[in-house]
Amino acid sequence: MDHDTIRAELMYLESLGSRISGSRSHDQLVEHVKQQWADFGMQVHEDMLHFDRWSMAAENPNGLSLKIDGRDMAISSVFPYSGSTGPLGTEKQLYRLRRPLPRWAKARGGIAVIEVHNREFPFAAVVKTWDRAHAWGKTTMPLLTATFAGLGLGRGRRAGVEAVIFAWRGISPSNAKGQYLPFTLPYQNIPAVFVAGGDADFVLDAASRARRATLVVDAVIERGSTMRTIWAVVEGRSAPQETVLVVSHSDGTNIVEENGHIGLVELARQVVAQPLARTVIFVLTAGHLRIPAVTDHGQATSRWLRDHPQWWVGGPGNRHAVAGLVIEHLGAREYRDDPLKNTYGPTGNPEPELLYASTPQLTALIESEWRTTGQPPRVSAPNALIQFGEGQPLYLKGIPNIALVTVPQYLLSIESGDYVDVALLDRQVSSFARLLQRIDTMPSNEIGTVKAITPLAKAAAALRAIGILARSSSHWR
Repeated sequence: MDHDTIRAELMYLESLGSRISGSRSHDQLVEHVKQQWADFGMQVHEDMLHFDRWSMAAENPNGLSLKIDGRDMAISSVFPYSGSTGPLGTEKQLYRLRRPLPRWAKARGGIAVIEVHNREFPFAAVVKTWDRAHAWGKTTMPLLTATFAGLGLGRGRRAGVEAVIFAWRGISPSNAKGQYLPFTLPYQNIPAVFVAGGDADFVLDAASRARRATLVVDAVIERGSTMRTIWAVVEGRSAPQETVLVVSHSDGTNIVEENGHIGLVELARQVVAQPLARTVIFVLTAGHLRIPAVTDHGQATSRWLRDHPQWWVGGPGNRHAVAGLVIEHLGAREYRDDPLKNTYGPTGNPEPELLYASTPQLTALIESEWRTTGQPPRVSAPNALIQFGEGQPLYLKGIPNIALVTVPQYLLSIESGDYVDVALLDRQVSSFARLLQRIDTMPSNEIGTVKAITPLAKAAAALRAIGILARSSSHWR
């Protein structure tokens, strides 16, 4: 790709800012991609999705604050779809609760304060590799930590807790700032925020001394909000009944999450200019950052698969999807906290690529065609419990897929940064282009078959994760 074109797209994303599901900036990006596809001569289809959108009250500039003993605390981020105090806030006593199973009733009528540790853990517990000699090592992931912490909010609400403050540990204030976490839980109806650094120390100490605090989270729910999934079809020349799905999502937080549309636009340009033997369907889904709103199970692409089975399910009168490519988080630079220097920033390295293949044959294809960092690619395998990103719906439906879904520390941060290596992004898109060309020439039986997901397979994956975590339990103390 022309690097000036890539930079222009990244600048456009930067100008839009965060593109939270259903926001005006989100819709602008969708329209931007729709126009580019239309300029190629593609007929673009739209699926309008309706949902109830939670957001901070735009008309209240003082709608987010925390004050203890007359001191203003820096709130790192708000727990999305948590709840609202209203514009006047809530002034209550602080109660310090202990994890992993907080006694929520202890904080009835008050504000619960809970410590959240962004600890290092073995990534191999949730993501295995096809080559065991190239297994994942240890990592920290604010996304998983925040999600686990948020699972108890419903119990807190039922116990009569007014609000929750999560105090981050193991993460710098710069890293914690603006993290849109977690994003996969339904509306909780109890306001919650995160604090970090010295303010986390202060809040924990204040809770231990039963001090009072005033918390304002002035959020609103916009009923009947909408967002659009767009998709377009390039008919195959000689095998149009067989389809290849090329997927990304449009909602995101920064110029990495999500910039996958750059790959979709470039591959669409190439395929329109020179159609393949098989039909290619380009899908830019909406709802990735509001998964419970568009589907009861799976990711945002699950909704498109449910609504359009004629393009992938096979059988009489339907097309049959032989493979999929899922493009997310292109060109990610590595950022890390340095506890010794008390800094957070780029390391100068690319973020390790989380690259999935769902069959051994696609793994071999990646090893042949994926040329991005100068090192052999580490190829991960989905399991019955999890495949990160929008490749999961394809895996659950038995569609063989290759998916890039790298997970840097800042992935869900709405803070801007120099997050993208343009040359790396170019090499990743070029690798996807080669994969698409190769898949188009492979007989479907050579692409491989996704193993069926059975209760036994789920149990085995769960036991494997528990075993790895148990062996590394010292990292969780």
